[in-house]
Amino acid sequence: MRNVSQTNSLVPVPRPQSVRLGHLLVQQGILREEQVQHILTVQSKIGRPFGDLAERLFGVEPKIVEDAWVKQYTQILGQTDPFSLAVDPTCLALVNRRQAWQFSVAPVRRDENELLLLTTPRHLVRASNFAAHVFPESTFFRVADENAMRAFLMNHYPVPQHLADLADRLH
Repeated sequence: MRNVSQTNSLVPVPRPQSVRLGHLLVQQGILREEQVQHILTVQSKIGRPFGDLAERLFGVEPKIVEDAWVKQYTQILGQTDPFSLAVDPTCLALVNRRQAWQFSVAPVRRDENELLLLTTPRHLVRASNFAAHVFPESTFFRVADENAMRAFLMNHYPVPQHLADLADRLH
């Protein structure tokens, strides 16, 4: 996934408010502030991701780190109305109907040589893992709420209602 990039424009670009993973884990009572500081110190020396170090140093469960990462990502970017996005049909064709519903993912368009994918907060980790294995190019995500994503998938990757309901229950 891409980072927020610099621009050459003279107009200042608003930056999303920073939401730190460590802060979220402290808020949830998973880590103490001293533990976060220790992780940050180790991270500055060895360059490993914060979540990986939280797991290794303090036994934080990977699922808890994933959930906090999803919350962080969603708080930074907010949710997108999928029907407000310009859609490139050649990008939609990069996944088949089964993949779109199984991973709740839709490649929407290319921006600056990166593939924009749409998913939901609940499916972000799964969709991200799928994208890393399927797409050779750089990807980034926008998230939509469950109902909007379902409507978007039904519009672009139509399936019988019972299959859409099954996909919801399985994931």
